[in-house]
Amino acid sequence: MLRAIEQIRRMRGGAQSHLMRCTDNHYYVVKFQNNPQHRRVLVNELLGTRLASRLGLPTAPVDVVDVPGELIRLTPELCIETPRTRIPCAPGSSSVRAIRATRDA
Repeated sequence: MLRAIEQIRRMRGGAQSHLMRCTDNHYYVVKFQNNPQHRRVLVNELLGTRLASRLGLPTAPVDVVDVPGELIRLTPELCIETPRTRIPCAPGSSSVRAIRATRDA
């Protein structure tokens, strides 16, 4: 299983995804279960991507990423921002989905 080792930057968009480097030295756009668009977004994207792939359509690889609580604790930018507060992103492997970024920098 992939494991996040570094937060690179916050991405644009309502789900407040983060670009993260993982143990395979690739970069992944990671969405957390406690994102503002609801956890169903993760399931919809995972199932939609896998279905499209089985139909032979070009898709980005999708995987589950483990984001350790320690990384979230030591990286203040790993948070969900609401109009009134900042909430830390949810840690763990069941709480994160990722799409592998196309650039390898």
